[in-house]
Amino acid sequence: MIHSEANHLSIKITFRMNYNLKSHSEDTILADRERVKSCLSELNETSNGFKKALNIGLEQLVATVTPRIRPVLDTVATISYELSESEYADNEVNDPWVQRLLHAVETNVAWLQPLMTANNYDSLVHLVIDFVVKRLEVIMMQKRFSQLGGLQLDRDIRALVSYFSNMTQRTVRDKFARLTQMATILNLEKVSEILDFWGENSGPMTWRLTPAEVILLREDIVRLALFEDHRLRNVLRI
Repeated sequence: MIHSEANHLSIKITFRMNYNLKSHSEDTILADRERVKSCLSELNETSNGFKKALNIGLEQLVATVTPRIRPVLDTVATISYELSESEYADNEVNDPWVQRLLHAVETNVAWLQPLMTANNYDSLVHLVIDFVVKRLEVIMMQKRFSQLGGLQLDRDIRALVSYFSNMTQRTVRDKFARLTQMATILNLEKVSEILDFWGENSGPMTWRLTPAEVILLREDIVRLALFEDHRLRNVLRI
């Protein structure tokens, strides 16, 4: 971690030197310009080397953190989202997994913040988010959901977004876009409402789920598309 912070400082110093050389190169005589260009090239190579070393250091740090978080994620695979009203109400009081996951992140990641630069810590947090999101996407695609289960997923994802948003200065919502869209699909009262989000009516939103994934989440969409709504059939390409 010390090496990562040193590399970050070196990158900043190298960038400043590069900037200063460029700023003054216009004032140099023609004979000196080739030497300036050579120096700039060497500085760029040095900066790239520091960046590469920094990225490797962060990846190694993440590799030591994620094994301590994964066991909590693995338990999510055993949790049912085919919820009754009483089970949904109970989950509101006794959270089945989100708080345990956030505690694992807090214990294994948050303590590093005062030991790192803000930029490096943000990068670390986003690498951890990538790990968490990738695992959750796989797990959720394998589950079956009741209507209340869809609401539960929406509540869970909102809690994760809120927590991680407070951990980093960078936006995290795009990291959770696919999970958020899964919850959106599951919570449609009428499957035809998908046309308000997808296809010609999607507006500026980029839809991250594939047609196959949407069908996997909502099998009733297939029935509607095949027998009732040709617009939906065209959107889903079935």
